[in-house]
Amino acid sequence: MKFKKNEPHELKIALISYLRNMKIVLALLIGFLFVGCAKTPLLEASDALEGIWVHHTSEVNYHKIIINADGTGSMEWFVDNKKSRATKVRDWYLDDNLLSFGKAAFNGESYTIDKYPTFTWDELVKYYDTIPESSYYMILDDYYYVGQ
Repeated sequence: MKFKKNEPHELKIALISYLRNMKIVLALLIGFLFVGCAKTPLLEASDALEGIWVHHTSEVNYHKIIINADGTGSMEWFVDNKKSRATKVRDWYLDDNLLSFGKAAFNGESYTIDKYPTFTWDELVKYYDTIPESSYYMILDDYYYVGQ
């Protein structure tokens, strides 16, 4: 195979052009990442969410969301009334009506707030969740969470 004398020069120019374009694409992706991850810390957004919130999936299985006064918190899962797993303490964030556990919330670590914490005068029974009278509850992803 024979090459013309100017082909390596054209190849070098094409490679430099490609690398410049990739730098632009990389800069745009990093910019979108920072904009996409811009969430408001929970402490600045709503202190009404502070507390321990529990959702039962059966009589002995439940999920606990813990939101501290400083905007940090954790989550715990219980099976047969025994803690089966728990997360480390991280910051909670609120973006519109999306409650996220950490800036990069993984599967099952973000919740759509359907109803912010609400006081009830009457006892409410929603599946396995019983909300006692004169207590607080909220609805996340269509599930009832009772304040403790």
